[in-house]
Amino acid sequence: MKDRTLHIITITSLLFLASCSKEVSQEELIKAAVQLKIDQWQATQLKECKEEAYFKAENYVDSLLLVTSLETKLDTIPKPGKPDKPVKPPFKIKPDTVVVDPIYNKKD
Repeated sequence: MKDRTLHIITITSLLFLASCSKEVSQEELIKAAVQLKIDQWQATQLKECKEEAYFKAENYVDSLLLVTSLETKLDTIPKPGKPDKPVKPPFKIKPDTVVVDPIYNKKD
């Protein structure tokens, strides 16, 4: 507990001494604020420029991939061919088991 309070007192005293060491004029505050605004504006412009460049690059790469895929169809596994139709079995002739009697006999 004593170490913690000692650290807090030391840090606050250092901060107090550092803050009292230099007086800042109104002009320096204005220059610092203007420089901060300029830095923020530049960072925003750079971010927007990068986003636009990435967007254009993505569209370009996507179009290249689309053209390439249309040519090759990205199908590297060939489909098997259609199988041949099987040969039709020969027609089997059944033996004639019906005995036809003549309608009339020539002997009569």
